[in-house]
Amino acid sequence: MRSLLVWALYDLANTFFAVAMLSFYFPLWVVEEHGAKELVFSIALSVSMVCVALLMPVCGAISDATGRRVRYLRWTTLGCIVPTILIGLTSHLPLALGLFIVANICYQLGTVFYDALLWRLTTPSRLGQASGLGAAFGYLGSMIGLLFLWPFVREGGHQAAFIPSACFFLLFALPSLIMLRDQPAESSMQSWRSLVRQAFLRLWTTLRQARAYSKLWRFFLASLFSLSAINTVLVFMAVYTKKVLGFDEVQVVRFFLWGQAFAVAGALVFGQVTQWLGSKRTLVVIWSGWIAALALVSLNERPDYLWAIAPVIGFCLGSTWSTSRVLLTELAPKDQLAEFLGLAGLLGRASSILGPLLWGLIVLDPSHYRQAVIALIGLLVIGLWILRKV
Repeated sequence: MRSLLVWALYDLANTFFAVAMLSFYFPLWVVEEHGAKELVFSIALSVSMVCVALLMPVCGAISDATGRRVRYLRWTTLGCIVPTILIGLTSHLPLALGLFIVANICYQLGTVFYDALLWRLTTPSRLGQASGLGAAFGYLGSMIGLLFLWPFVREGGHQAAFIPSACFFLLFALPSLIMLRDQPAESSMQSWRSLVRQAFLRLWTTLRQARAYSKLWRFFLASLFSLSAINTVLVFMAVYTKKVLGFDEVQVVRFFLWGQAFAVAGALVFGQVTQWLGSKRTLVVIWSGWIAALALVSLNERPDYLWAIAPVIGFCLGSTWSTSRVLLTELAPKDQLAEFLGLAGLLGRASSILGPLLWGLIVLDPSHYRQAVIALIGLLVIGLWILRKV
């Protein structure tokens, strides 16, 4: 149980980066303080995600070949933290966007090694609860991140949050990076050249065996569409609440805290629900909840109306990744788990390209925010329709 709690603490730690750089202060810094279009941030995010999509399968294969998860998690963590600190020291937007691309690549690759650790920290019958615990820690981290970073933003603006977010990431990640240990692997003494060759061979074998895992590939495709919508909500919710609803900085923070409180509850509740309803049925309920919430948002843009919808969004948000992680773990062969997590990243991270780019193109005309929300609903409907065949 101690190892599981230490593992879950990393989910809290890396949320400091997600809050500051993906969902909140960095997008606002780009759009508000530099006057750039949302499409500029979407393009930078998309470039990083293309790199991630290409690297994730190989990283997963190398991880499986060596049995090393924690070592690579340490490297990717530092690879995320250092560029984030440098972003906090520059006012040059193109340089900051370049550093953001590097930081986000490392942040996203780290999730492959982190997720692959789950299988050996708990039993198959308790995967839902364990995954839900990690997700709950993550959304608790979102709340802590907003509270810890707000004093810096209040005094120094959005950019003042970047260096503290990196420091808090490292501070809260240290127990996981120090206490978790890799299991010995026979291939651990191989050369890098041999490991890379072996990784590509394993990856090629996995791709050739794709027909044997048809349900898994349908799940990947369903996730591509549904997560495109969900990731877009996460990236542009802060910008939306300020530009469309007229929230000030304090109201935005309060709104996010309100929603994140329900995200923590959703992660814990659906961790239990998955045990008796099953991960697929649970995911159908969650994605249906997303469709209902966004449909309500598209019907009314009054600020008080969004406050009432926030608990639904938070509840669905908190349970999305914990349930998806369980379903993927159940469908994938266990000796290739990190490899399939990498393949899931190839399509899953592609969702962070499709959705934000679609949003950025639609809202080039500021009067089309409602149409952008409706487009996200369409993506979720497609994902739900594909999921029914899994």
